[in-house]
Formats: sequence, C-alpha cells, structure tokens
Amino acid sequence: MTTFGKRLEARRTELGMTQEKLASKSGVTRVGISKIELDITKNARADTLFSLSKALKCNPKWLLDGSGDKFNESKYEYSHVTAGPKIHQFVPLINWAQASDWIEIIKQPDSSELYPCPVKCSPGTFALRVRDHSMQPRFEENDLIFVDPTKIDEINGKFVIAMLDHSHEPTLKQIEIIDNKRFLKTLNPEYPPEIRFMKINENCQIVGTVISHVKPV
Repeated sequence: MTTFGKRLEARRTELGMTQEKLASKSGVTRVGISKIELDITKNARADTLFSLSKALKCNPKWLLDGSGDKFNESKYEYSHVTAGPKIHQFVPLINWAQASDWIEIIKQPDSSELYPCPVKCSPGTFALRVRDHSMQPRFEENDLIFVDPTKIDEINGKFVIAMLDHSHEPTLKQIEIIDNKRFLKTLNPEYPPEIRFMKINENCQIVGTVISHVKPV
C-alpha cells in the first residue's frame, strides 16, 4: 500500500464498502474516489481527506501518506478538528544530491514520496528535509521545506536553495542584496562570521526559493 489510492482502496475493501457506499457516507463523489484509487488524482482538498478518513474510520495522516497509526485514538471523532489549507499539488520529496541538478532534469524519481504542498506552486516544485543546524532557530533538522525552482527572481530576503561552484550539494540559506552585492546568510549565531555572511557572485546558482515550511508533527 504505497500510495494514497492503494490505502484508500484497501481500507474500503476491509470495511466491505463499495465505492458507491463510501461516496454516500463521505460526500465525495464515486468518480472522485475511483480516480484516487487508480492514482489518477494526485491531489486532494483537506476537507476531502478528512471526510474520507472519517467514513473509513482511520487516521487521515495514515490514509494520506502511510505515516502514524492506522487507527486514531480519538475514536474517529473529527468534529473538533478544523480542516487544514487546500492541497494545491503533491510534490516529490528528494534528497539534497538530486536537488543540485533538479532544475535540469525536472523528473520525478519513481521511488520518491509525495507530499501535499499547502501553497500554489509550479509543476517542478520539490520537497527537502532540513539536514543540519545551520539555519536554526528558524529551520530545524528534519523540517520539511517546499522549493519552487521557477521563483528565482526578486529573492532579496528570501530563503533559497543555493549551489556554490565548489560544493557537491546545495545548501539552505537566506539571500540578502546590499548595494547590488549578493550575500548568503546563515542564521545560526554559533557559526563563524565568515560563514554566517558570505558574499557571492556568478559562483553561486539559485536552485529555487522556499515557498513553504512545515514542522514535523
């Protein structure tokens, strides 16, 4: 059960529900359910996810990405839960080595996990896990960041994924432009000054801009 659709189908079958019955209980159309189960639909509104998980009596997070307990300790009572933001697109979680040439390949690896991006983004958007402490306290290790490779203009003050000529992999930094000079800023005050504020020029490629930041639950 590697996909949202496969988990949905398996849980529906486990409860002896037809697609029509699930549609009636959840308010989601049978056609919509069918498209999810066939992995045709790669996105879903948060309210759709909660409606399906309530009808199937399972944890919505498990249903979406397979994480967490299949069953929820709350006995499936979601009346106190407010639906999250609309899911605009599912994007692949890639590693930092892949991010270095993602702008060229724009190709989703077959094995990559998909995560719902909570903001509007381009088709080439990808997700990364923060892997070090350089951008603490704002970004902590294992935080999930969404990166849009089309947003590389007007980035002063933005958090970006940058690739330096001498590096094998990109890095997360804040960019600042002062007197038409560009600098990469490291937030962690424990890092030495020469690393915390590094002047860059053509030796640095901006891979993309961070458009959303999610803390692990």
